[in-house]
Amino acid sequence: MAALSGPYSSSTAEPFLDKLNLPSVEVTGSLELRRFNIGQSVPVISGIPQLQAIREAIAMMDRTDKEDMLARWDDYGYATYGQLKLMDTVVTAKNNISLVHATLNWIAALEFSVDSVVEPFKDQVDTTNDDHVQAVKELNLGQCFVGKSLQYGVDFLDFRENLWLHSSSIVGGLLMLRETYQAVGVINPRFHEFDAPDQKLRTARGFLPDDTSYERVISVINVGNHWAAFLVDIPTKRCYLFDPLQLDSNIRIVKEEVLNVVEKVLGLTDQLQYEVLAGCTQRDGHSCGLWCLVVLELLLFGARPSSWNDYWSDTLYDVVGYLRLRFLRKVIDLQSHFTVAE
Repeated sequence: MAALSGPYSSSTAEPFLDKLNLPSVEVTGSLELRRFNIGQSVPVISGIPQLQAIREAIAMMDRTDKEDMLARWDDYGYATYGQLKLMDTVVTAKNNISLVHATLNWIAALEFSVDSVVEPFKDQVDTTNDDHVQAVKELNLGQCFVGKSLQYGVDFLDFRENLWLHSSSIVGGLLMLRETYQAVGVINPRFHEFDAPDQKLRTARGFLPDDTSYERVISVINVGNHWAAFLVDIPTKRCYLFDPLQLDSNIRIVKEEVLNVVEKVLGLTDQLQYEVLAGCTQRDGHSCGLWCLVVLELLLFGARPSSWNDYWSDTLYDVVGYLRLRFLRKVIDLQSHFTVAE
């Protein structure tokens, strides 16, 4: 099982899984635990139950806090704790690789007009599909860490098609922007998930945004199954707020979090002036996270509300697929700098 221990990609894991060749079986019988007696033969695994059944058995064994137990189903037979953990790993890897295949199919079918892409988003227009495919196949699908923040590489595949971006993809996009532009810090978006003020502050500081070398600090927060963004320009003491739906209620939530948390983290309490950016509005129900990253990058590239039309083009609405692919590729390239979970 070395192919699935530590970091793994579809290119390293898929040949192993093909050779394993254990069929999937649907377990419907009741689950019970029995003692694994001394001298009893280790069960032989001839098929792998569905993931829900595997994890139910693991959880039941964990609650007993005993290692000498066997899980048993009437219509399956026995499995040890170690076998269940290995089967969990195998099924998870198979599911992750199926997402890789979906991403590769999407890349193969993607079409866009190069003329519709504007700076600073042109850096991937000449990259071949073969190059993108190879990068996706080599993506670490398992765990990695940014500081103490746990990420799952497979979550970056949310950038494909028209999927709603989850927090791991958002964090990956923010960290990519931090590495692409100078003097940029990132507030951990997950701070907004907590209620206690001290926990909000600790989480917001997770990526060390208060480094004195940073001139701009960015983040994207979830305001209720929807993403909204902000950028703090430290030298000018201005904060730019952006909601892809252009709703005052969402802007109020973001502004309140910046006032109560971000200003304290950056040592700028009661010093910021706020400005709402209204030059982009999402046209679907699932690309809010993408537009937050796009708008933040335009701000980092030099755009401001007063000069927005010098940078923005409505043609970007026509190349959503390309923008998703670009962010996916740049986040994959960034992942090599993350600490992997062995």
